[in-house]
Amino acid sequence: MPVNNSIDISEQDVIHVFTDGACSGNPGPAAWGAVLIFNNHIKEFSEFIGDATNNIAELSAIKNALKKVTKHDIKIILYVDSDYSIGVLTKNWKAKANSVLIQETKTLMESFDDITFHKIAGHAGIKFNERADQLARLSIKQHQDAYLM
Repeated sequence: MPVNNSIDISEQDVIHVFTDGACSGNPGPAAWGAVLIFNNHIKEFSEFIGDATNNIAELSAIKNALKKVTKHDIKIILYVDSDYSIGVLTKNWKAKANSVLIQETKTLMESFDDITFHKIAGHAGIKFNERADQLARLSIKQHQDAYLM
């Protein structure tokens, strides 16, 4: 899948979903972040998920962002910077790990009428992808800071 860094979120009645996972070490403390945009309304989500790999954080971002979407009959565009996630979820790549998370995410994806993945470059200045990454990293930092108090 070619990288598509040309992002147009002006299309109405489409849910644009930017996801990213982050780890401090791999494996290490991990979190996911997501930005959902619908008709110029923006919602942000993130969650610390404990010790995990970057691949688990990336998959968790997609799964949990989709769980936040309540309308399953509307077009969804997922902007993802993880080749691994796109491969195991849409290209039938054989995964050596994370099979339960992958299957749960695929099952959730099947409940939507129209999902399209767009591969974007990570850390390339794409505003909402950068924000999803920042949300994930903030969740890790907040969790680590809580231990220091």
